[in-house]
Amino acid sequence: MTDEGVSEAVKTALADLVRAFDAAVAAIEAEPDPNRAYGGATQLVETIRQLNELSGDRRALTAARIFEQERMSLADLAGRIGVSKARAAQLIKTAKDATDQRGTAMEETQ
Repeated sequence: MTDEGVSEAVKTALADLVRAFDAAVAAIEAEPDPNRAYGGATQLVETIRQLNELSGDRRALTAARIFEQERMSLADLAGRIGVSKARAAQLIKTAKDATDQRGTAMEETQ
């Protein structure tokens, strides 16, 4: 993975994320009770699963920002971000779904 075109702020935040992962792994490995270590490892997997889902949504939302701000076609977006036209369409759909879910969650909290 290249970090070309990535801001220093994002690079720093991602490095912090890697350090946090390493710290969690170290804490799990240091846990003397294997049952608690397993519970910690299970929580780590669940946390990473949630982060993976949220980061996928963030990527899709960012692709949608490009698409909307630059008023481009799906083919142009695909070329810009280096994916197929079908994948670009999936990203736009994911962004719409994520936005709709966020709107529903906001309505539920009010």
